[in-house]
Amino acid sequence: MRLVLIRAIPILLVLLLPIWSNAAVRSETFKLSGSGGYAISPAEFNATVYSGTLFPGTFNIEIDDVTWPTDNPGTPENERWNYIFTHYFTYNSSTPGAESWTAYFPPQGEQVPVVTFRYQDGADRIGGILLRLQITIRDSNANHVVDQAELVTQAVAGNLVAHVEQGAGFYQGWCGQGSMNGTMDGADGIGQPYSITISTGNLLMRNTSCAVPVENTTWGAVKQIYSD
Repeated sequence: MRLVLIRAIPILLVLLLPIWSNAAVRSETFKLSGSGGYAISPAEFNATVYSGTLFPGTFNIEIDDVTWPTDNPGTPENERWNYIFTHYFTYNSSTPGAESWTAYFPPQGEQVPVVTFRYQDGADRIGGILLRLQITIRDSNANHVVDQAELVTQAVAGNLVAHVEQGAGFYQGWCGQGSMNGTMDGADGIGQPYSITISTGNLLMRNTSCAVPVENTTWGAVKQIYSD
């Protein structure tokens, strides 16, 4: 019995050591420059990575806008913008001098519309969802009315979740979370697309424990929507 125990212990260690040695974490950064908009059809942003550890590459963000109306060219109304503003934007006046409207895609506590992202550099790919894409419009004169000039520059922020199912190339088997912040600029206000600049972006990637409950749930929601 003693001989059996002595031989079993080294065998167990040999089996476990490769698992420990393969675990890794990577901190990726990115800055983006591109164009797009949430009130154009389709609602998407397409950008290039111009700086950071993910340089070079492309970065795409898409909002599932299948239920949103399109503008009727025969009317002077902006049907699509009016729908988005009514259903997603809320006014915040809690801080005097910093009044603003903020939209969340998807709204807090909801799963739709789904917002997906994809980074691609040759065969290397990271993909997943934005738990929340946030757009903020400053009410510079605090009059509770969206003026044309106030639409020219809008703030953009987002919380990203990279799903293991979407990784490819170098990132096959990797997952993670991150965030981004930047601005949208457009000379015509509602006349989109806008130029978009993400000045700060990061993803903390790992190659272990990727099938966590939140990732299974959110990616399952994405697959369910597109399978209907």
